[in-house]
Amino acid sequence: MAANLSGYRSQSEDTTPEIDRFLMLAFRQMPIWKKVHLTNEATKGLQQWALIGIRNQYPDANPAEVRFHLAVRWLGKEIAQQLYRDGEGKIVEAESISLALRMAEILDALGIPYLIGGSVASSILGEPRATLDVDIVADLQLSHVQPLVSVMTGEFFIDEMMVVEAIEHKSSFNVIHLDTMQKVDIFILSDQPLAQSEMQRRQQLVINQRSAGAASGSAPVSAQNPERLIWLSSPEDIILQKLLWYRLGHQVSDRQWRDVLGVLKVQATLDFGYLAQWSETLGLENLMAQALREAGHSESR
Repeated sequence: MAANLSGYRSQSEDTTPEIDRFLMLAFRQMPIWKKVHLTNEATKGLQQWALIGIRNQYPDANPAEVRFHLAVRWLGKEIAQQLYRDGEGKIVEAESISLALRMAEILDALGIPYLIGGSVASSILGEPRATLDVDIVADLQLSHVQPLVSVMTGEFFIDEMMVVEAIEHKSSFNVIHLDTMQKVDIFILSDQPLAQSEMQRRQQLVINQRSAGAASGSAPVSAQNPERLIWLSSPEDIILQKLLWYRLGHQVSDRQWRDVLGVLKVQATLDFGYLAQWSETLGLENLMAQALREAGHSESR
């Protein structure tokens, strides 16, 4: 499908279509480890701006109080009061994809099929951006509950009953990484055809350990810098899921829409037949047509 500037929408209003296309091509050619680094750095930058705001608003706050106020901004007052009211520990830099890698390590070790979706997936497959949580779809069974809770307790806040209820109702639960205050949303794999298709089509990517902190240059694999593997939603499925979330949010979330356009612009090859099939099934035809047009895919295949 050829790119076309007719109806093309830039990721930012202050960016011309020509410059936007140049940037998206650069992201397309960028190695995964560098996109991971950009995403982690953007997330850390968001955290640093929040800390600046807290220290200006509460100039006399001690480190424990700053940590509590950051938790309030990250997670809401109720969770902050429950987990961070004592302000123990130092503030650790938030890195969303590093957290996704840690979750992947845990789930792989327990033999739990999973995929990383949401903004982490769209940042790797499209335009990198800051994100304060990680979305995971996992084929969790009741037999996995106690081993999962045992492994995660101490490093994460995890509630065993919440996990059991989520599995029984095919819903979701949250865990919180205690050092970074980042939230992980874990969705139990449902029996719905799209969810099953997404799990079957997931892709495994290699992300080097150095990706979490590399600043420049290449990221060679070595004994000190081993390969890290992660299961990720396919580009087509993350586009569909983001469109569903966009519609569910009454089509006002610029962030979700920007993520959709980012993946459409950055991915060199997409299964447009798959997108068309599921768009029709899900009633997303109009939104998909608009997204394709604004991403520069307005010409017929």
